[in-house]
Amino acid sequence: MIKKLILLSFIEGAVVMAAELCGAKLLAPIFGSSLYVWASVMGITLAALAFGYFFGGVISERSKQHSKRLFHVLVFAALFVMLMPVISRYVIPWISYLPFLFAVVLSTFILLFAPVFFLGATSPLFIYIQTKESSAAGRVSGTVYAVSTLGGIIATFLCGFYLIPALGLTWCLLGFGALLFIANCIIFRSYKAMHLILFAAFVYLNLQFSFIKSQHLFYGNSILGQLEVKDLLNDKKETIRILKINNIIQTEMNLKTKRSVSEYVNLLDTLVPYSNKLKNALVLGLGGGLTANLFVDKNYVTDGVEFDKGIIDAAQNFFELNKSVKPICDDARYYLNHCAKKYDLVLVDIFKAEEQPSHVLTTESLEKLKQNLNDSAVLIINWHGYMKGLNGMGSSILFNTLKRSGYNIKICTSSDDENYRNLLFICSLKQLNHLPFEIVPELEKTELVNTDDKPLFEKYNAFANKTWRSNYLHYYQNAASIK
Repeated sequence: MIKKLILLSFIEGAVVMAAELCGAKLLAPIFGSSLYVWASVMGITLAALAFGYFFGGVISERSKQHSKRLFHVLVFAALFVMLMPVISRYVIPWISYLPFLFAVVLSTFILLFAPVFFLGATSPLFIYIQTKESSAAGRVSGTVYAVSTLGGIIATFLCGFYLIPALGLTWCLLGFGALLFIANCIIFRSYKAMHLILFAAFVYLNLQFSFIKSQHLFYGNSILGQLEVKDLLNDKKETIRILKINNIIQTEMNLKTKRSVSEYVNLLDTLVPYSNKLKNALVLGLGGGLTANLFVDKNYVTDGVEFDKGIIDAAQNFFELNKSVKPICDDARYYLNHCAKKYDLVLVDIFKAEEQPSHVLTTESLEKLKQNLNDSAVLIINWHGYMKGLNGMGSSILFNTLKRSGYNIKICTSSDDENYRNLLFICSLKQLNHLPFEIVPELEKTELVNTDDKPLFEKYNAFANKTWRSNYLHYYQNAASIK
């Protein structure tokens, strides 16, 4: 029996990590994957484990039927894990209308606390049952926690590198929940009709998510989160194809013209002139590939770096990525660190939903990028629209970081409304002439600079990202500007 309990402990540890990783991913389409979300996920997970350990210790002392109690705790754990996709689909969207931070914490609690609580409660029971059969309490405790942790390690790599991108979150949670439930029933030889009916009901509920796929050209999960490709009609009855990451539109293409309908891409089109001679361009953050296609049209030989292979596939299969564009599946910073090629135009468009990876825009990274620029090259950075108050701190830090790295900077935008615009930071090693749509920076005064040692964007862009996502979810999505 001890060996079978060790196996169950291994599975329990794997399910804990699968629930935590998938839980964060389930929250991402509503709240993003910012510091707020991950702090909430880790905090609620640790709290649930702590309460679970305590609860497990209490019932291990009060119960005489420890095996039966362990069986029931594992049944509850498995069923709550399988309930997570249902909660994320039907409960979390309603909570998102509450104030942002409160909604994030409450949603995380509702989604994660119960499954992790019951999983945590199993460890004291595992130890108690085995120490009754053995006097080596210390060795048994160490074995239980070591095996459980090993299961968690293996599940983390499996989920992160293969299962979530290949199968999706629903099937991943359904699989781990079913594995725990079935192994539990076999080991304890319990096949009660009530438990089996509940198990079948939870499987059925999860399978209902298949209807989502029929409404999309593509729907699935990848490295960066939930990916969707969908055709919609705008007010002019034109078909617009959109690419969404974690429920935020990243690319919008008019299906008839094959061009972007995003204001920032139209601004980019105005700012980048046609080149009379063949030049090299680099796009960091390929997305749907429409900016890369734009550069090809302007006579640039274009490389597009994208971290997520799923997004590259979407660009090629659904957004008609020009065949002359060279897609490179890599992290933007890693590519720059190992790149020897010179470019005349570099676009940094590394938004992951509303977030900007901090490590790509440090002084060290921008200094290295200079080695990849020709003398008259232009660097363009796509940024959120905020410049004032706490929301504008990230923009101020980016400006300081570019200055510290030796760039001349101008800022262009097509709108005065901070909430509904993008800023384009136009940078060069040479002095820039006056540009159309150029604005005078109204940045918050700060001397902060983003470096490898002190990556500040995660903290100081958090205010802007929270505001932007809240505005998007509560206005763009519900206003049906695209129907």
